[in-house]
Amino acid sequence: MVTHKAHISTFDKSYSEKNAQQYKLYVEISLNGLKHTVFNTENNTFIGIEEYQFSDIHNDYSLVSPLKEIISNNPIYKLIFKSISIAFVNNRSTLIPNAIFKEDKLDSFHQFNFSKQEEDQFFSDQLINLSAHTIYSIPDFIIEIFKGLNNVNFKHFSSALIEKSLLQVKKTKALSSIHVHVLPSSFQVIAIKDQKLELYNSFSYQSSEDFIYYLLFVLDQLNINNEEASITLTGQVEKNSTIYTILHKYIKTLNFGTRSENVKFSYIFEETPQHYHYALFNQFLCE
Repeated sequence: MVTHKAHISTFDKSYSEKNAQQYKLYVEISLNGLKHTVFNTENNTFIGIEEYQFSDIHNDYSLVSPLKEIISNNPIYKLIFKSISIAFVNNRSTLIPNAIFKEDKLDSFHQFNFSKQEEDQFFSDQLINLSAHTIYSIPDFIIEIFKGLNNVNFKHFSSALIEKSLLQVKKTKALSSIHVHVLPSSFQVIAIKDQKLELYNSFSYQSSEDFIYYLLFVLDQLNINNEEASITLTGQVEKNSTIYTILHKYIKTLNFGTRSENVKFSYIFEETPQHYHYALFNQFLCE
């Protein structure tokens, strides 16, 4: 019995399964759900998206059952794409400068900040706009689910956020910026000063009060006056949300992120706010 159905499923009329080899599939997995988008490499256009929402998933192992069901039942995972990029969402990532990076020391680097778990498999993303690698772990039982698919590679979702933030400040020539990416139970802060990454961190929260406490703490540590701060919001946040309301109480200048201009988006995304699915739509920056 199928228990997980797509919350969102929409495709451009040009989408065709027979053209899968000219498409790239970008996937994002978190405790809150799975979503994927189809990118047509022939015209550099995102042409489809599906999203599954999970409930009562409190650890990585609980993801196994819903992920297996989706992979087994959704026909999109039967196709052979040009590539499949799977971004995993967790807070177990760290940045290592290229000057000291070694491919055979991923586990050691990871243990700078995190205790080793038996199921850990270690990966690295080489960042293009920063002289560093993202080092992270994904449980082996998650990796195993996707072994039957072709042309699969794994990423950490933070890599796309960092790349996009750095590109944005280069484009706008902003000396500093603060980007906050909002998820249902965590948020990520990227602070850039003098066009250089000053901070990336991820915080778990259970209430809007938790959210603002952690964010104001970060601003204080960075010696940024919250009355003068300008923050760009992306992810799952809306103007009428509790989080936005409490943010605006302390932060006067709030903006929503916009999509990359060097790729195109199908008409199916016209009603989707540009700051939604932000990490997913920027995965291509990590290739």
